[in-house]
Amino acid sequence: MTTNTGPHTPSELATGDRRNPEHTTDHTVRVQAADGTPLNPCHPARARELLRQKRAIRVNRHPYTIRLLHAHQAVAMSVLYSEEVSK
Repeated sequence: MTTNTGPHTPSELATGDRRNPEHTTDHTVRVQAADGTPLNPCHPARARELLRQKRAIRVNRHPYTIRLLHAHQAVAMSVLYSEEVSK
């Protein structure tokens, strides 16, 4: 059983949560086209598959971002997402 003892002081709040507020718990990977324009985010498993197949490279770690290596892949990704949304 917990009881509320009053408002938290700023030092209590700071010590309790040291995570960067920019790092969200969003479980998606940002995707960029070959020219750097942003595309729809994808699932981490799909990003791992693209990286393993050497079809993409990692651009940034926080937030995790990959860039497709070939321009035609951006069109393929947009078609793939339109199929997923329509299901």
